[in-house]
Amino acid sequence: MFRKLLIANRGEIAVRIIKACRQLNIQTVAVCSTADRHAGYTRLADEVVCIGPAAASGSYLNAEAILMAAINTHADAIHPGYGFLAENADFAAMCAECGIAWIGPQTEQIKLMGDKAQAKAFARQQQVPVLAGQSIQGLDWPEIKQAAIAIGFPLVLKASYGGGGKGIRVLSDAHELHQQLRAARQEAAASFLNDAMYLEQFLTTARHIEVQVLGTGQDLFILGDRDCSLQLHKQKVLEESPASILTAAQRRNLYELSRQLLAGTHYQSLGTIEYLFADGQFYFMEMNTRLQVEYGVTELTTGIDIVAEQIKQAAGVAVTFPEHVGLQPQCIAIEARLTATLPVTQTKIETLQWPEHVRIDTDYHQGDHLVTMYDGLIAKIMVTGDDRITAVHNLQRALAAVKLQGPTTNLDFLRQTVARPAYVNDQYTIHSLARWEASK
Repeated sequence: MFRKLLIANRGEIAVRIIKACRQLNIQTVAVCSTADRHAGYTRLADEVVCIGPAAASGSYLNAEAILMAAINTHADAIHPGYGFLAENADFAAMCAECGIAWIGPQTEQIKLMGDKAQAKAFARQQQVPVLAGQSIQGLDWPEIKQAAIAIGFPLVLKASYGGGGKGIRVLSDAHELHQQLRAARQEAAASFLNDAMYLEQFLTTARHIEVQVLGTGQDLFILGDRDCSLQLHKQKVLEESPASILTAAQRRNLYELSRQLLAGTHYQSLGTIEYLFADGQFYFMEMNTRLQVEYGVTELTTGIDIVAEQIKQAAGVAVTFPEHVGLQPQCIAIEARLTATLPVTQTKIETLQWPEHVRIDTDYHQGDHLVTMYDGLIAKIMVTGDDRITAVHNLQRALAAVKLQGPTTNLDFLRQTVARPAYVNDQYTIHSLARWEASK
């Protein structure tokens, strides 16, 4: 097992990794920017290293500074969390060159799945259905326009190396594509240090379904599925596990497609395979080769500490799970993301009270100041139930019990959303939340 692990991230995911390391008797090193000097997670780690200025480019995206911190503190492993450098193959390779274990998949897998165009080509090769799409890297405007017309409008413009909803635009015509292309590229470059873009067919009616896997190089364990259809501005807001709309036959098909996608790759570590589901058909979108933000609901439905299992797998400790664990969830789990709303006029949290008997993943406490320059996430509120309707009612009660004064948040919108009949009755698509927001 590792002796000391450096967490190349911040906020609530740093808190969660620290907790897993404590269970495994691993010392932790937290890194922080100057903006996070007083963040909650820095008080939990055994050691803290300030790696740079507030701007992510000089701190959390600064691979050299992070590696130097690991070397100077004699850390023997690095956990990247999610976002920032979590899917940066070059950073993973740099860790290996420095003799530091990378808590994640092989570099070649990160490269394969990190490029959306390449990942989709690979999925086709593995005979997994994909939507029509094309990379536009290196193309001039007439070629981009021709590619877009061939795919058909409306379409989606995506950052090829992106995630977390950044660098994505839904476009209705070529004029809009031309207007939005530069801004999308700038956003992608700022977020992922790469401005490569990808065009993809847009489905007007679909659900967003994803599959959680953990590979050991020899075995691929499927730990369940999640419905992440309720998104706003390409950011997930509410997530459920398992996806209640799927029949048993559809779920078996989904898992078989996921095994088919990774067949022969000897995949290691955690990964999330994302699909669009429409008219009974699954279409591969992308694979995130990292811990996912919404992993918590899978932990609740399986009873597995997947953060600890990810670390154990990277350390060479044998991991195994009950057969068909993904097909036999222990409960229904739902997560709501409580976020700050822009513009943030007050950062201090004057009052903060959470409901009892509910899982809350957060790095904030009463009296803290929000740091919103990286993201607006305040907390992930997770509930369970023996069936979906019970879980929904538990979420309604949990959100009603939250008391937060100071920053403006999406709390009222969450409360309104989970009370909607369409949500309660599981009748929505990937576009519903935007319509609900527009009508509030």
